[in-house]
Amino acid sequence: MHTPVILLSGFLGSGKTTLLLSLIEESKRRGLRPGILMNELGKRDVDGHILEEHSDVQVQKLLDGCVCCSRKSELPDSLLLLLKQRPDAIYIELTGVADPDEIQSALLEPAFKDRLRLHHTITLVDAENALEFASRFSADKQLVRTLRKQLETADLIAVNKSDLVSSDTLSKIEKMARKHNEAAAILFTTFSKIDFPDLFRRIAPPEPMPSISAESHPGTKAIRTDHPVQPVHDHAKHASTQSNGSFSNVSTVTLTFPPKEHFRPLSKERLESFFQGWGDTLMRAKGHVALDLDGPIRLVQYAGGRTAWEESRYPGSPYLVCIGMNLDGTLLKEKWNALFQ
Repeated sequence: MHTPVILLSGFLGSGKTTLLLSLIEESKRRGLRPGILMNELGKRDVDGHILEEHSDVQVQKLLDGCVCCSRKSELPDSLLLLLKQRPDAIYIELTGVADPDEIQSALLEPAFKDRLRLHHTITLVDAENALEFASRFSADKQLVRTLRKQLETADLIAVNKSDLVSSDTLSKIEKMARKHNEAAAILFTTFSKIDFPDLFRRIAPPEPMPSISAESHPGTKAIRTDHPVQPVHDHAKHASTQSNGSFSNVSTVTLTFPPKEHFRPLSKERLESFFQGWGDTLMRAKGHVALDLDGPIRLVQYAGGRTAWEESRYPGSPYLVCIGMNLDGTLLKEKWNALFQ
């Protein structure tokens, strides 16, 4: 009996966690028990808390690195722990800079080839920023290559936030995606909302609902089940033989809040200005923050120049995780601390 696996891929801030929440909700509606594996680049968990706050599933987490390279050795144990829960399906959310090829390869290892089955690989694309990535990150050739691999390995490409750009931009994105993947279905989505029937085919009995098709989404093809695993590129090996390893210029910095005696209230505008002040260097920021000493903890997420706020029930101390290109950690912390002076 093979447990089906769905991989969620896509660059930072493209909407993977939002899609994962939808998958969990749909699984519950269908009476399925999913196993969840979430990988985060930062040392502090943000997305895992979001999932646990909005659902009742347990999440297996791999923090402080990418499961396709620095945390690759921990992947087998995490998968084995999930299999012990006897899930009906396993959903794996990769970091924004992960190469799905590496994970697809891991599923073919002797320990898993008779226990796991790659069901789908979904790559989300940020419609507002996708066309700029190649030029913006041109200095990091391996990162550009990884973003291309995210497109190449997908059997479904969801162009998310499509309501925020023009139809001309969407056409250019589709052309760009087709350059790297001729066969995948391409959907234009908002808030990571996609149709589910084909995704759950062979996980649960088919339901009499319309499937994703070329007729309902012009210019796309139906999702292919059991996407074949292609030969992979070993990030770790590449890093040891090349001066510019896998996404070597992408780093994370965790910012903590000062003690009460040094706490100065923050406004949303001031924190958003802090994000904007780093330009393209800061690609993603997320965390559970306190704007007032005695105020509620809020979830903040920054990506693609936009900031989103939500109420949060996070019980711990506030913090912020920053992810960016060539981040100066010392300067970042200095400017962060200056907000409270």
